[in-house]
Amino acid sequence: MPPFSHPISFIEEAAPFVQLCWEMGWNEANGGNVSWRLPEEEIHGILNRRFPNTVLGDPVLLPEPHPSLDGEYFLVTGAGQYFRHAITHPAEVFGIVQIVNDGTAYQRHWGLINGGRPTSEFATHLVGHAIRKRVSNGRERIILHCHVPEFIALSFLMPLDSRELTMALWQKMPECIVVFPDGVRVVPPLLPGTVKIAQASAIELEKSRIISWSHHGIFASEEDPDKVFALVETIEKAAAIHRRILSAGGPQRGIDTALLTELTEHFASYMVADADLLKDQ
Repeated sequence: MPPFSHPISFIEEAAPFVQLCWEMGWNEANGGNVSWRLPEEEIHGILNRRFPNTVLGDPVLLPEPHPSLDGEYFLVTGAGQYFRHAITHPAEVFGIVQIVNDGTAYQRHWGLINGGRPTSEFATHLVGHAIRKRVSNGRERIILHCHVPEFIALSFLMPLDSRELTMALWQKMPECIVVFPDGVRVVPPLLPGTVKIAQASAIELEKSRIISWSHHGIFASEEDPDKVFALVETIEKAAAIHRRILSAGGPQRGIDTALLTELTEHFASYMVADADLLKDQ
């Protein structure tokens, strides 16, 4: 396949990323979704230069207002869209929308053609973006929700407890506590696409970039597509190792908590947060 190119640089970056998520087996059919908070001046300039005659969509009311996101542009995957079509049909798979009217509505600027609309999880994504924008001082911009199989399997094999899950993953590879020191926060099984799951997720997103939607998948926030992919990739590999250990009868040993503490001290400059769950013993 020839290299993918697109007049919108963010689509040029997002489409291969989304395609890779499908190739990894993380986003089957129309499962999962992505939203990316775009640099306002940059995307505004691109749209004005490349698509000067675009007719904007009518504002669509949001379930909850997000005044802290007013004026922000988001690249978002569409409801019912297949990640494997991202490169061949980008204007269907993706849309670029702006939050308007003091954070009470969104307005389509590009994509989502043929009557498309943002993912049904868009309301939860916006809750996540509002929280993680504040907590990370604007660093985090992209949220990936995907159905990583090994990670999902653990929600059927382990207690639905944030510390127990996090410790199990941290103790499988030394890199884990450095890559995700904020741990994984567990949200119990709830109906996707609802205000209820958004509210439950909001509580946990205050504490971590990563939440587990039990029996459903992962919901992770990071700076850009490359970093969020690496984050989920690391967690999924640790989950696979732990699941294999469980299938062999359970662990005989793990990385000692003293070594985990030593890792956090040695690699402190690389870590985005404190390993608070390590202290909650």
